[in-house]
Amino acid sequence: MRFERGAGALVLQIEGGSDPVRQWLAQLLKDCRGIVPVNHPSDVDPEHESERQVLDQLQAIAEGCGYGGVVARGLPIVFPRFAAARTALYDWEPTHDHSRARRMGALKRQIEDAIAQERRHTMPQARTRLDPLVQDAYVTQQLGGLLGLLLKIAQALRFPWLRTKRWFRKSRFPGLRTFEAVCEELDGWRARPAHEKQQLLVEALLADVDAHYGVLRRLNRARRPVILLPDVDTVRTRRIIRDRILEAYGGRARDLRVHPVVVTTSRPGGADPVVGGRPAVPADRLAEEIPRRFREGREVAASRSRGGNEPLPSPLVQIVLDEASAPGPRRPGLRLLGPATATVTAVALLAAGLGAYVSFFREPAFCGKGLEIHGGECVGVSDGTGVFMPDVKGMPEVFERVAEQNKAVEGRKHATVALLIPMQSANAAVRRQILSEVQGAYLAQMAANGADSVKPAIRLVLANPGEGYGRWRGTIDQLTSQEPDLRVVVGFNLSLDKTKEALTYVTNTLHLPAVASVVTADDFANPEGTDTVPYPGLARVVSTSREQARALLAFDPQLAGSQTALVTDDRPGDDYDRSLRDAFAQARKNEGGGGVQDMRFESPGVEEAGVTPNEFEDFAGNICRSNTHVVYFAGRAFHLKLFVEKLATTYCREKASYTVITGSDATTLDERLDDHDRALLRGDPGSGKPSVSIRYAAPAHPDAWRTELAKWRNDPKTKGQGPPLYLREAQDSMDALRRGIADQSGPIGPVNLDDGRTIVTYDVVLTASRALARAVHTSGLEVPTADRVVRDLGKLNSDLRVRGAGGWICLTNAGNPYNKALSVVRLDPGSRQLVFEGVAWPTGHAPGHEDNCVVPARPEQSPSG
Repeated sequence: MRFERGAGALVLQIEGGSDPVRQWLAQLLKDCRGIVPVNHPSDVDPEHESERQVLDQLQAIAEGCGYGGVVARGLPIVFPRFAAARTALYDWEPTHDHSRARRMGALKRQIEDAIAQERRHTMPQARTRLDPLVQDAYVTQQLGGLLGLLLKIAQALRFPWLRTKRWFRKSRFPGLRTFEAVCEELDGWRARPAHEKQQLLVEALLADVDAHYGVLRRLNRARRPVILLPDVDTVRTRRIIRDRILEAYGGRARDLRVHPVVVTTSRPGGADPVVGGRPAVPADRLAEEIPRRFREGREVAASRSRGGNEPLPSPLVQIVLDEASAPGPRRPGLRLLGPATATVTAVALLAAGLGAYVSFFREPAFCGKGLEIHGGECVGVSDGTGVFMPDVKGMPEVFERVAEQNKAVEGRKHATVALLIPMQSANAAVRRQILSEVQGAYLAQMAANGADSVKPAIRLVLANPGEGYGRWRGTIDQLTSQEPDLRVVVGFNLSLDKTKEALTYVTNTLHLPAVASVVTADDFANPEGTDTVPYPGLARVVSTSREQARALLAFDPQLAGSQTALVTDDRPGDDYDRSLRDAFAQARKNEGGGGVQDMRFESPGVEEAGVTPNEFEDFAGNICRSNTHVVYFAGRAFHLKLFVEKLATTYCREKASYTVITGSDATTLDERLDDHDRALLRGDPGSGKPSVSIRYAAPAHPDAWRTELAKWRNDPKTKGQGPPLYLREAQDSMDALRRGIADQSGPIGPVNLDDGRTIVTYDVVLTASRALARAVHTSGLEVPTADRVVRDLGKLNSDLRVRGAGGWICLTNAGNPYNKALSVVRLDPGSRQLVFEGVAWPTGHAPGHEDNCVVPARPEQSPSG
């Protein structure tokens, strides 16, 4: 039956006992899979407030009916109107000190970014359809580059947000002539009651569904999305969404051409509509009830137009599920009864009486060659042809250069090195950091594959294990099946439990060597001088958090004064926080344990605030009333930013300034701060607002060796002496890295060396290349085995040292970097750039003239200070 165009929309509510309703719903999920877009109902987070729960559930519906529920031979539904509304109402954080025009400009840009991010889900699939045409030899011969030129022109003229902006101006806020006016209107909506904001989100979501089924998809309406809202009688969040949909169907969404099929479940009489409810009907009478309900609606509307006041019948049709009428499940064909809608299909399944519970798993959608979308994340393994975060400036370019390098080594003996790091984020600073790491890996690959380089050549693949390494197993399994020449896995840049699981699997189960970058927690290192080796074949290029703290305190002993405070994140599963906390706590203990007691908080996630701003405000007040001027912060950069802002804005006439000491995760802090944040940190001591500077040990800094060489030459104590080898070789390697950036064969995007991520990842891949070259020498094979590489890793010291751009890498037998140089960096709010203060050493001193990267017999007992 068709009823959506001439009559309107309906919501079907299945009512019955708990078990048969769940069995019916499970079978519906199974049979709709791959045929119609359908959301998989997600759990409601009890920790979130009601308004946030509704937002999360609506987002889950958009993801499930969008790229998470793409059908065979169909482009995924995208939800740019919903993304824009969510961004304006909930995601955007206005800076109230800015002028209104500046705030509206920021909101407009953030909305446009959200729309573009949402629409990009259609591009990989569209590209896979067009690529065979563009690359066809006959087409190329006949049209030359015309087709490609036309596609590039079309891409250049593509503005993905125009249709969405037009909907807001023409349909949702008629009368507003510009999108700037729409932004001002949306800004005002942020203060409106929750139900009004929810109504706007629902209307935007329904408009996105309608827009998907436009003229070009007119014949595809049998595959309208199915929105499932189970247990609306007991789950208040889903009932709110159901009621908002009903309100929309009676209001602004009434005239849409296509509506989704909304199916809810409840116990009998447990969730009647607020107004216009009608008695529930048996399933076998549904075919009569639907046209009768619409006929009644027309009659009541005519009566109301003549002055009557009878309420319109509700669009909610309540259906009684009869357990006894279930003869067994039915499997639908690939096509849904020609033009019949997905709603009637659901009703047919109901009438047939579907069987036992079957779990539902969505088919993955593709987001590039070798890449798939799982749970909203683009994960998988790329050889450069599939691009993670293609909307980030520089990512498509550097991936293209990696693909070119891989193409160049195809006909030669080569070893594959995989960079395993999360490669997707919504945070701009983290996205910048990811780009830096990919750039560093590519520059090392280019250096390793140079004309005068040793064997073997390097094939570099880029593997995304998901946010927080949450999908590491599927990515590593794809990696091992796709790359037969895989020899080394590098990366491992977050000290989390999931990272540890991935590292353990690579080294213990797959027996592959691994080179870790900025995992600094102590339990990501093999212990020295024992037979216990948690990660056989692991090499690390960055010092642990404990060594970083020791190096900082040796660099400036005054930092460890007795009047200090420790602010620490106790979130379970984050070894970086825990390791840094232990190191700072030990430093305070060594200095007599003075200062205020530890201030502990528990963040909800690496990039989530929760209630931490409230806690930080309390901490700032306590610190102000103490004698503390130095604060140790054991936490992630996201929370560090929140903390230092509270520290700077909390009134404290007793203090002119604070120094915050933290770990290497702070390398992204500079990117996270805007002009307003820096102004806050500069403070105004005269008005009771202290300034705040941040000091940390970065794994590398581009000015380190040039500055240290200048100090050496200008120091009267070393006058007439040649600089030591560790300075000269490190500067030579840094110069080589800079030449590589300048001499690249094509653009790789803007390279930022200040955060150290490019330098560290360059050194990581350089270490892998050096280990492979050593294994070639010891094995006599052009491409050595992974086992041979594992055995040779611990030999990379002394004459076989890795001459990294971040300094010498002198690996111990356990694979740890001995006395690895660290750059002490100060983020001074009065300066636009990070201030490099000097190089610190975990042993308390730099290598001597005769100390050529030789590891002592007991490296773990090397003296400090």
